[in-house]
Amino acid sequence: MDEEILSTLAYFQEEIEKLSLRFQELKDITYELYHEKEKLKQENKDLKKLIFQGREADSPDREKEPQATYALAKLYQEEYHICHLNFGDRREGDCLFCLQLLENQRDEDRDFDNNAENFKQQGLEIS
Repeated sequence: MDEEILSTLAYFQEEIEKLSLRFQELKDITYELYHEKEKLKQENKDLKKLIFQGREADSPDREKEPQATYALAKLYQEEYHICHLNFGDRREGDCLFCLQLLENQRDEDRDFDNNAENFKQQGLEIS
């Protein structure tokens, strides 16, 4: 009976050591993922800063907006995602999210052009 208890305790000790090693591996992976996430967040922040600095340097009106739509359409034609889910990833086949984004952007550009034309007809300037 004592031998059986000792062998069971030895078995449990081995299992606990295995679990401890596995836990340490998972902890290391978690730390790596956390650091990678923080690095990507900083990179994203830096990229947004560059993009918005470029927009501020341009004129404040929306003359450049149709060019932005054109740039998105060109990226999509080059088989990259432009949707928020997979932006910048290579795509295989069509993506409904990307296509919807392009359609919405084109509608916004048309609406802006129509509103700008209406304002001009009324003698008003858009700034």
